[in-house]
Amino acid sequence: MTVKFPGRPKMFYSSFFLFLLMISSCCIFKTDPPDLRITGQNYPSTVNANQRFDLFYTVGNFSSGDCDADNTTQSIVNLKMINQVTGAVQVNNSQTLNSLSNNSTQSFTFSVIIGPENAGTYNVIFTVDPNNTSGSVNTNNNTNTGVIVVN
Repeated sequence: MTVKFPGRPKMFYSSFFLFLLMISSCCIFKTDPPDLRITGQNYPSTVNANQRFDLFYTVGNFSSGDCDADNTTQSIVNLKMINQVTGAVQVNNSQTLNSLSNNSTQSFTFSVIIGPENAGTYNVIFTVDPNNTSGSVNTNNNTNTGVIVVN
């Protein structure tokens, strides 16, 4: 069956076909895989032993291409603090990362107290979806590292 538009020149048909081709390849009909990213972090560089301090992180789901991102599935985030001298893991806490839709974020706060017997310099490692269960396609941007000195 041929669709005809009476009184329309052939150029109209070409333009109409081009328009249909553009619609079929645009983001109206598809989404891109999700990409979880650490979009913010804030924590002190030096703290005193026996005093509570907080570490803040924000994670978002953003498109890995030109279209909106698919939703992620529920996962976790993990915070570790490892003593640089002894290698002891002083903190190893996880929190639930909810399913995130396109361009949405979730914030996390970790409260920590380290006693004077464990004073020292710590590597801080925050990892998004350490078990790769969320559907995020790029795991190269899922870790943030830093250092905190506990006096």
